[in-house]
Amino acid sequence: MYGCHANDSDHNGSKAASLLLRLSTLALSLTSAVVMVTASECTIVLNPHRDGGGDTATVTYKDFPPLVYLVGFNIIATVLEAAAIYLQIGKIGGDDDDDCGDDDGEGIAARLPRILLVVIDVAVQALVYSATGAVFAAVAAYGPQIDACGGAGAGRFCKQVNLSKVLSLAGGVAAGLAVFFRDVSLPFSLWPTSSD
Repeated sequence: MYGCHANDSDHNGSKAASLLLRLSTLALSLTSAVVMVTASECTIVLNPHRDGGGDTATVTYKDFPPLVYLVGFNIIATVLEAAAIYLQIGKIGGDDDDDCGDDDGEGIAARLPRILLVVIDVAVQALVYSATGAVFAAVAAYGPQIDACGGAGAGRFCKQVNLSKVLSLAGGVAAGLAVFFRDVSLPFSLWPTSSD
């Protein structure tokens, strides 16, 4: 376990659940950003004329600042989550890691991966929830413009904005649950543990 109150049992279910949720956060955040970037351009008629013509405009995600924030924040969160996975597997992975204040001469260098993991966890949650909040605000503020791209022949822009919003929200929930399961002991094991 990661805290001072870790038990000495051989259960590793919380590590596996946390790792699975971290991988889910990485995949959902990256997918949300990719879906938004690949949102098809939408051409809408701004001022329709009686003869069927009118002024047209092409709309992309770059025309809405909150959607640009979603892409940027989710890409940054993906990179940070990859670093967190590396820290969890490579630097903190041992079962005999407890942080109960017994200084064995290693000092801050031994605790640095755990400190970085906490900082990364906070940053990932802040970025993903900010991205999700931004896209929900964009849908509320720019609703008519985004909905205008949902009509027949207008492209898939509206559907992709909504899909990206849901994926980002799911990524935020997965990030929060990964932190929760990192600190909570689950009473089962998913892979063999050492019998030292």
